[in-house]
Amino acid sequence: MTFSLPSAVVFLPLVGALFILFVRGDDHIVSKNSRHVSLLITACVFVLSLSAVLWPADMSGTYLMRSEWRIGIDALSMIFVLLISFLTIPAVCVVRRHVPFCVREFCFLILTAESFMLAAVCSESILRFFMFWEASVVPLFLMVAIWGVEKRIFTAYKFCFSDLLGAVFLAPALFVLSQKTGSGNFADLAHISLDRTQETALFLCLIAAFAFKAPLFPFHAWLSDAQAEAPVPTGILLCGIFSKLVFYAFLRLAFPVLGPTFERAAPILLTWAVFSAAYGALITLKQTEIKKIAGFAHLAQVGFLASGLFCLTPNALKGTLFLCVAQGAAITAYLMSSGSLYERFWAAGIRNPTGLMRLFPYLGATFFLACLAILAVPPLMPFTGQLLIFNAVFVRSGTAAFFLLLSVVLLYASFFKLFTRLLFGEAPERSLVPADMSWREKTAAVVFGAFFLVLSMVPDWVFGLAQKAIFG
Repeated sequence: MTFSLPSAVVFLPLVGALFILFVRGDDHIVSKNSRHVSLLITACVFVLSLSAVLWPADMSGTYLMRSEWRIGIDALSMIFVLLISFLTIPAVCVVRRHVPFCVREFCFLILTAESFMLAAVCSESILRFFMFWEASVVPLFLMVAIWGVEKRIFTAYKFCFSDLLGAVFLAPALFVLSQKTGSGNFADLAHISLDRTQETALFLCLIAAFAFKAPLFPFHAWLSDAQAEAPVPTGILLCGIFSKLVFYAFLRLAFPVLGPTFERAAPILLTWAVFSAAYGALITLKQTEIKKIAGFAHLAQVGFLASGLFCLTPNALKGTLFLCVAQGAAITAYLMSSGSLYERFWAAGIRNPTGLMRLFPYLGATFFLACLAILAVPPLMPFTGQLLIFNAVFVRSGTAAFFLLLSVVLLYASFFKLFTRLLFGEAPERSLVPADMSWREKTAAVVFGAFFLVLSMVPDWVFGLAQKAIFG
């Protein structure tokens, strides 16, 4: 194996994770150095990922960068490489406040999960992609089971069991596809031929895997529990990154082989996706806990993404890729700000928080802006992707477009309740109120917000990658 940029992007987090294990000193020094090393490693990985976009090795070919051990970075994988490498940075940043013990081990698991997910989206081999994707479940499971809250063990096993069910359906399909290609590479999928029975079996297996891993209704039970019980860094990895990889898998695996089959089943699949979006938004309306709201709002977002995926038009797929990035960044901003609020409630013993804009003006404003990002308020970044998807759904079915729009209205209603009670209600009279945002939190919010704002105002950079990924 020769050195290449994809190899550096994939292996650098793993090298950093192994390095962290040798950090020595008292607990404070070990925790501090582990966080600093993790932040440095994740920042370097993101810079390397950006360099693959800014200075590609070969823009004329299919692959921008590739290595001899059959990993490569093309336009489709580049979108997810950037998503993984960027969102891991805030996940590491919030470790300081939300992981009270065994920080070194937690940072080790974050970097290991990042390395496995990067290896999955960079792999050219079908089976190696599956191996690394499923391997990333192990560190996520441990982070929920060890550092979660009250029902962490039950929630971790529910998440792992749901993912395992998805893998049970996915593995046979991948084995068949790998055998049919001969080489086992993604590049050869377009040249294989299947009979009607094989097409139907593969289609059902891939749809079942998608339903568990995305997830879609009624296989979503693990999502809200995992979001409520997991620590904030794990929630960022789960909802911001891990659940988005199923869309990469479908664009890479399913459509090149089963495009006509999906076209025939598009009305049923689109109805399912729209119902999941409306159901998630409706359940969000009944929630009062801000982390539970994140879980069900994410279910509505997954339904919106699946609607674009099942429309099968180029613009809808481009909007789906764009919205994967936008929603990943939006849910990360929401989890960071809501996690800071939770940490302050617990410190002050506040059971029913209200009037946060008076108690924490900076943190309240940050949380408010994060909520607007979740709702895709124009001209924020998620709105552009939602508009493309909604237009494609409207062309295919006016009824489906109506219910998809209804899901957006229900999400607005649920967050309006949150605003009026949590942010703009009467502040409780307390003698001891925790401090507002620290300089570290303000710096992280400003940097993350600036990046989000730039992509909202100038989305052409992400659209260019999405255009190349869909149209080649």
